[in-house]
Amino acid sequence: MINYPTLFTVCHDGVLVCPFLSLQSYLDKLQEDIGKTLEKVSSREKYINNQLEHLIQEYRSAQAKLSEAKEHYQQASGGVTERTRVLAEISEELEKVKQEMEEKGSSMSDGAPVVKIKQSLTKLKQEIVQMDVRIGVVEHTLLQAKFKEKSNMTRDMHATNIPEPAAGPFA
Repeated sequence: MINYPTLFTVCHDGVLVCPFLSLQSYLDKLQEDIGKTLEKVSSREKYINNQLEHLIQEYRSAQAKLSEAKEHYQQASGGVTERTRVLAEISEELEKVKQEMEEKGSSMSDGAPVVKIKQSLTKLKQEIVQMDVRIGVVEHTLLQAKFKEKSNMTRDMHATNIPEPAAGPFA
């Protein structure tokens, strides 16, 4: 530590006296010390900055990567949110379809309607065969009636002789 001279001196009368020359030299010395200290601080600051330059660059690079990662995360989370919403919609629709299939399956496993339909088809086929037979009988009866009527008509024509008119109009 530097010993600085006392700035003020006390005279024999008890009055403080400040000799200018001693004050000037003290201020010069103080200025010189402050200048040296500032140079040392500046020098150490440059040294520390040089030593930490690569760390500062790494920090800036890491900050940039973090910003990119945050942006990518935001985009990805937005996509995940949209896909989650779509998945919920599809799941709901799937549940509806499953419920419909279950209802149809339970009605399909009940074979009573199918058996009734098959019985009705068999009965219809039998009725169609019976109707075909009846139609055939009616056609045969009609045909016989036509033949009989035709033969009756021919017989009646031969039985009654219609006189032929004479050879002239007034004969």
